[in-house]
Amino acid sequence: MKKAFTLIELMVAVGILGIVLSFAGVVFNAGIDTYRTAEANAEIMRNFRAITDRLDADFEGLRKDGEIFVVWVAKPTAVSGDCDLDGFERFDRIMFFADGDFQSYGTTPMIHGNTARISYMLAIRGGMKADAQARPQRILARTQHILTSDPGVPWSLDPNTFTDTDSRWLDWHNRYEYDKTPPLGASLEQWKHISWDQKADMLSVITDVDITPSSVASNLRGAHVDPADPTTIHKLLCEGVGEFKVQGWYDAESRWVPEIDVDGDGDLTDRTDFYWSSPGVLDPLCPGMLYPGIPYGGIGINGISYTGPLDETNFNSIPGLGRALKFTFTLFDSKGIIEQGRTFTHIVYLDK
Repeated sequence: MKKAFTLIELMVAVGILGIVLSFAGVVFNAGIDTYRTAEANAEIMRNFRAITDRLDADFEGLRKDGEIFVVWVAKPTAVSGDCDLDGFERFDRIMFFADGDFQSYGTTPMIHGNTARISYMLAIRGGMKADAQARPQRILARTQHILTSDPGVPWSLDPNTFTDTDSRWLDWHNRYEYDKTPPLGASLEQWKHISWDQKADMLSVITDVDITPSSVASNLRGAHVDPADPTTIHKLLCEGVGEFKVQGWYDAESRWVPEIDVDGDGDLTDRTDFYWSSPGVLDPLCPGMLYPGIPYGGIGINGISYTGPLDETNFNSIPGLGRALKFTFTLFDSKGIIEQGRTFTHIVYLDK
């Protein structure tokens, strides 16, 4: 007689083989998931480095003798995993002037300059404002407008003649990469002397905020970015930026301001929490600060009442600016592997 496997032995062998294959599948899937997660984290870290390198380079040349406009926008959200897990999303914006070696991206001929007006904000995409977009689809936009008086460069904007229906307001902030505004605005010193009536419209367009109120239609404001439109790519700094928050170090109380909903009542419109103290200049639901202060008033945020001058001498004492700025943002990978994204903070020191 020849020896052979019994049916029970075959069943045991098949069972063991099945268990081994199952474990192999689990290990294989775990390896794939680990690889995909590592790849997603690497993408997020590359984007983090791109944003922070750009912030560092821009603020290295910050002109404290120029204007700085910060707008703080906080909106309640039910999304878990929002910035700081505070129940609010931030859509902050900042505009400032900086020195550096700047050149345009898409203009012909290329424009060069040593001073530029720079702004950061979450972009309007496909006509949809950032707060209406899915968090992983949001784009952090960086606009750069080189100050130039080059006689070969046409005027970019005349705020005295453009109306709220003129799309050139939109072109001025989105298509042009330079500032040359008649009769002023070709230099930083000239920009600072533009009349408030004109400046209010300009700042409304730059930051998509209704000032005084602005005479410029809301669909003409803000940074418009469409990844499918090559004429807007020069403003695209990073895709997948869920929130963008700006805070300044306040020496007097050793904390970052502004915070939101300090008294925890869920209402951001009360003057205990989150407001600017110049009625009629900015909507109290959308607080901000324009530096230098004259003639724009003082600051009152989170119970802080600052009455000192908003000037370079007192720069380190100004709530919302101070010795340093802290930027907080949530980054998502393009494949949605890390569903809640990753939240980072980056500090830029201004006391140099």
